Amino acid sequence: MIDKIIAIGTTTDRKRKIITGQSMMFDATVEILIEKGYTVQIVNLTSKYTDFKVGKINTKRIFEYFSIIIGSIPKFYKNRGGILYIATAQVKSGFLRDFVFVHLAAFFRYRILIQQFGSNFEVFYNGSSPFFKFLIRITFNKGKKIIVEGEFSKKQFSMFKNYEYKVVSIPNGLPERELKTSLTGKTYKKDESFTLLYLNNMIESKGYWDVLEAMDILINKLHRNVSCIFVGVFMISVDDERFSKIEDAKLSFKDFIKNKSLNNCISYYNGLIGADKADVFLKSNVFLLPSYYKFEGQPIAVLEALAYGSVPIVTNYRMIPTMVTDECGLFVEKKSPNIIAEKISFLMDNPDKYKEYSQAGVNRYNDFFTLDKYCNSILNLISSI
Repeated sequence: MIDKIIAIGTTTDRKRKIITGQSMMFDATVEILIEKGYTVQIVNLTSKYTDFKVGKINTKRIFEYFSIIIGSIPKFYKNRGGILYIATAQVKSGFLRDFVFVHLAAFFRYRILIQQFGSNFEVFYNGSSPFFKFLIRITFNKGKKIIVEGEFSKKQFSMFKNYEYKVVSIPNGLPERELKTSLTGKTYKKDESFTLLYLNNMIESKGYWDVLEAMDILINKLHRNVSCIFVGVFMISVDDERFSKIEDAKLSFKDFIKNKSLNNCISYYNGLIGADKADVFLKSNVFLLPSYYKFEGQPIAVLEALAYGSVPIVTNYRMIPTMVTDECGLFVEKKSPNIIAEKISFLMDNPDKYKEYSQAGVNRYNDFFTLDKYCNSILNLISSI
């Protein structure tokens, strides 16, 4: 008999072009479960609000959670005895939501599969009160298995008994069905225009401002023939230092471009999906994500860059070095626009080396991060619980 599954997580909001790596992975997981014959009921956690600070308790969001929980109870009752698949949070308000869902599932005799994206769990746990730590432990111990993105994240659950057995490392796969890629990396000829790509949420700690300042250096100081495409929704996170309001971040971004005379070499898109997103990856020579974001895990955009042969320039931070190696990308320190500019200049001056990096990235994606590999691991795990 095929199991009934309740899947709880955020889905991609294509209408508003609000797409995160976690929502893409959740959608891909649900899609493959349905294809394999599972009956899946989705509890969508995607918010209708975009003006709250990531990682901070928000009253509007709490009321949203309350409404979602109440609305999900009939689904829990109808599918009792099935499987709960839930993508859990790393902040207090999100955990309290997950606490209710997990214990509701336990009451209705569900087998519980937890997936923890990101690498901030240990910080979240250690910063909690003794009572809250107790709530976290009894909640996650309800899970038959806990999926994380890699060994770095797995060790963050060492406070649980038998964590080496309970916690399973499954690296993300690229959740794209149709990629306009080949098995061959990109090439570059000296003196050609060189295109940079930043594609992620426009959060300060994701490093977009460092990329912007690097463009100023490349254009106005080094006089390089470069252009940059920024793609993402402006958001504010608890670890941001420069801005506290989304509108201030947007205005400063536009003013910087204008004041530094970068209008002709920088383009910005609120969000791109499908063929439009594929096109910017195809035309980009490098992908930039100099992140120090508090909740960073394995960014899906980095996998996209590898698949398309866009050489990643990234920070050696959290789970990023599990995707990018010295053979297929370059590492920079956080908040280092000068070093970003140096790495880009190096690639422009060394086309043969650029070709090597690009080809190594394509190879690494095909060896480790395809959707088939990820889905097979998930299906095998679900069938075993």
